[in-house]
Amino acid sequence: MPGETELTSAYSSKVADDLQHNVAEQERIRGEVARLTAELDELMHDHGVLLNLQQALQAGAAESGGQVPRQKAGKAGKAGKAGRADKNSAAGKPTLVELIRHHLAASSAPCSASEVTTVLAEQHRDRHIQTTVVRTSLENLVAKGRAHRTKQGSSVFYTAATPAE
Repeated sequence: MPGETELTSAYSSKVADDLQHNVAEQERIRGEVARLTAELDELMHDHGVLLNLQQALQAGAAESGGQVPRQKAGKAGKAGKAGRADKNSAAGKPTLVELIRHHLAASSAPCSASEVTTVLAEQHRDRHIQTTVVRTSLENLVAKGRAHRTKQGSSVFYTAATPAE
């Protein structure tokens, strides 16, 4: 049955190619979801900062009899960006991104997002650290050139970028 063997071989090759393409698409979509999740988190944080600013302005206006000092155009946007620093940073605690960068720099081997999450959660029991947030933060560090991503099979590992980079 030589024809049947050739057909089986052709189908096996096609299925292997399709599987490889599927895995690549999953990784591409995961990266996009991580980027969009980070963007949504940033927008939600900005929303909270802007709400706080609005409440402070309204409280200040009520105290000053309705007179609110005017700011130059663009200051509110800068205030929003300045407010993006993690609330832990304002409390003297390092941000999650700082913790991740420190962990990567201290690690002698590449780390997965789940490994980073496990170590940080054990070291910082007072914080609720989620793998999805760590993965998004790691991808953002890669996008900014502050970390490197490598794939081994279907697993993704991260290492710190060297200071010269």
